[in-house]
Amino acid sequence: MPRPQVHSTEPILDAARDQLLDVGARGLTVDAIAAASGAPVGSIYHRFGSLEGLLTEMWTAAARRYQAAVVEAIDSAPDATEAAVRGAASIYDFAREHPADARLLAAMRWEDLLDAPGADAARGELEELNAPVAQRLAELSRHLFGNAGPVALERTAFAVVDVPHGAVRRHLEAGSPLPAPLRGWIESAVRAALAD
Repeated sequence: MPRPQVHSTEPILDAARDQLLDVGARGLTVDAIAAASGAPVGSIYHRFGSLEGLLTEMWTAAARRYQAAVVEAIDSAPDATEAAVRGAASIYDFAREHPADARLLAAMRWEDLLDAPGADAARGELEELNAPVAQRLAELSRHLFGNAGPVALERTAFAVVDVPHGAVRRHLEAGSPLPAPLRGWIESAVRAALAD
């Protein structure tokens, strides 16, 4: 019978994320994560296998939360244009409600994790992580433009992904709060990008 986990995973992942944002990937250590989370170093290694394994799980958890927010926003809309607007606005909302996760995702790409030692085990999961949003973008493109060809899909991705990411990135990198009017500006920019 396995021993029960005394320290839950989420505080360890949150501590790793916060440490990474404070000191950068090169300064991150399991000892510092253990001190910040209260979990013993041995427990962290037992649970995640390595620092790289912990980083992969930390980034993946943040990315899943982000993806779920975008998909939920798109799926809740009554029509394709509103779905695109809500999907884009959800990126602003996520960055406001989960600033540390948003900063992490802005600072570290999933490709960075694939280059890390020991990432082979997570490669399939990381490569498939964007599939739900990619599927929604293709569906939106078909509804908005009648097809999901390269030009239509690029226009959809520009409106739903590039516009809000570009709008929030500067603030995330500076660690500053997002201006409240920015959400409305994003919505207006998305509508303009999709207009004929």
